[in-house]
Amino acid sequence: MKSSFKYIVILVILSLSGIFIYQLFWLTGLYHSRQAQNREDIRMAIKNADHIELFDRADFLSKALHKQRETSAIADTEGGVAISTSFPDKDSIISERSILPLDTNIYNPSYNRKTLSKEAGEMLKSTAVKVGDDFSSLGELGLQMQRALHETIDTIKPISLARFDSILSSHLQKSELDIHHYTEIWNLEDSSIISSSVPANLDRTKYELYKWDYTTYHKRAYFVYTEPTKWETVRMMSGILFSSFLILLILTLSFAYMLWFLIHQKTVEQLKDDFTHNVTHELKTPIAITYAAVEAMIHYNITGNKEKTNKYLHVCHEELQRLGNMVEQILSLSLERKKEFKLKFERIDLNELTGKIVEQQTIKSSKAFHVCRKFTPDTICLEADRTHLYNILSNILDNAIKYSGDDPQISITAEETDGAISICITDNGIGIAEEHLSHIFDKFYRIPNENRTPVKGYGIGLFYVKTMIQKHSGTIRVESHPGEGSSFIITLPQTHER
Repeated sequence: MKSSFKYIVILVILSLSGIFIYQLFWLTGLYHSRQAQNREDIRMAIKNADHIELFDRADFLSKALHKQRETSAIADTEGGVAISTSFPDKDSIISERSILPLDTNIYNPSYNRKTLSKEAGEMLKSTAVKVGDDFSSLGELGLQMQRALHETIDTIKPISLARFDSILSSHLQKSELDIHHYTEIWNLEDSSIISSSVPANLDRTKYELYKWDYTTYHKRAYFVYTEPTKWETVRMMSGILFSSFLILLILTLSFAYMLWFLIHQKTVEQLKDDFTHNVTHELKTPIAITYAAVEAMIHYNITGNKEKTNKYLHVCHEELQRLGNMVEQILSLSLERKKEFKLKFERIDLNELTGKIVEQQTIKSSKAFHVCRKFTPDTICLEADRTHLYNILSNILDNAIKYSGDDPQISITAEETDGAISICITDNGIGIAEEHLSHIFDKFYRIPNENRTPVKGYGIGLFYVKTMIQKHSGTIRVESHPGEGSSFIITLPQTHER
């Protein structure tokens, strides 16, 4: 039994440890995967923000050029047509003129730099995508085209850093990344900052840096500083973390309860074995004494000797009474769980009852003892079950005598207090160690025989005492120190509703 129990405990601990380790590895892997996804989302947000900001400027240039363009056609005397297109450029007008015959098809007019810029704007506008669209399918060619357009448009209209930051914030929020960011535009050729939204006192070591090269020829790049995403990752995983913690907590509590139950069952089994052993010896003693007395009366023909006959009959009576009390206590413990178990309340004179108990213990005990009784007032009556109250007080007094030395000094005090009766039984015995005080009322529990003479008992006396006192709606507590004796304080209601 001990070996199998040990293996069960080891198996349970190993199983729980395995679940913990697996869950830890799974959550760690999920955390790193989510962190990598967040970093990729930030890179895509930067790329999209650059894309949107670029096409916003292209759209603006397209509309501006379309609005400012002026075209005229003039026929001359030679049969030709003069076509003129003008683009105001600050204070000057850039014009282009072509003279063609009247029957010439106009299909390939020439353009200057401004014309190319306009057409580039129209091309960019036609290929623009919505915020959040995936344009990675354009591949490397699309990326090179985007960088080439930067080279052209940036010379006409510079990057709006405020617009870029605004678009980037929007994309980060769509990715559920509620983090602050700051941006710098760098000229990598001479390591100079073109534009910046980074505060002067920002501690850059506490931020993560993302670099995005948006041109090839002029070597320009965005440097984006973002707050670390570890807490954002934890926040995103909060549901999984909570459910995992809850599952682990339930498993841990379940395993803990199972271990406690197994240990408790093992303890109960041990206590039952001890109880069986002890009660067998306790029952055998009165049976053996009674059997010996009866056998002596039969075989030695002492029936004619009245004095000896009465002596043996008295011994038989005492042992049978002792046997009856033990059987009654054992039966009471099984009956008290049943619904039909009821106490028979009657009015009892406590002085008279304790007197009979002391007298019975005087006859029963193998050693002399002294009992001092003090009642306040002198006569105290209460409503209780006579049989069980007798057994309660008899059990405590019997323990006080057994666990005292050669000269037991016992006091029984009782007093009325606000409709209740307080009874205190104090002895000068060996006392009880603190670690045993919380267990002495447990079923089958017996204090180990540590450097003292073994005392007969079967481990249900005090359990019976506490159970019956609770049935009387009362309480019991004990005060004790090793070598200083013990005091059992019982409180019972003086009356009961019937």
